Amino acid sequence: MDNNSEQETPNNKVWLEGDIVCYGLSNEVDEREAILLNDVGLEYINSGKASFVLIDLQQQSSKFSSVARKIWVKFLQNTKIKKAAMFGGNIIVRTLASFVIAAAGKKNIKFFAAKEEALKWLKS
Repeated sequence: MDNNSEQETPNNKVWLEGDIVCYGLSNEVDEREAILLNDVGLEYINSGKASFVLIDLQQQSSKFSSVARKIWVKFLQNTKIKKAAMFGGNIIVRTLASFVIAAAGKKNIKFFAAKEEALKWLKS
């Protein structure tokens, strides 16, 4: 995969910006979609191309399956991820994100209202 290349899953997008794996989650994330998103992200992380994760939830509906959340927890627990930031979303999406963050059990995962705040924290 080239730096800054974008990959689309059936419903969402994943791309690399510098050393950040970026996710644009705008549609439902079921088990199949979560596995695809996980696999692309792991390829970037495990190859050493990225060590940070940025997840855009601004357009995400509340359709994020329980199985998908478990897959995301496991992904975010990867020790090669230095920091992960999530931003955006309605109250339901933010609540689901808080469950994922808590379940991951790492202090290097945070939620932000805006992308700018998330990026600033990732790079601090």
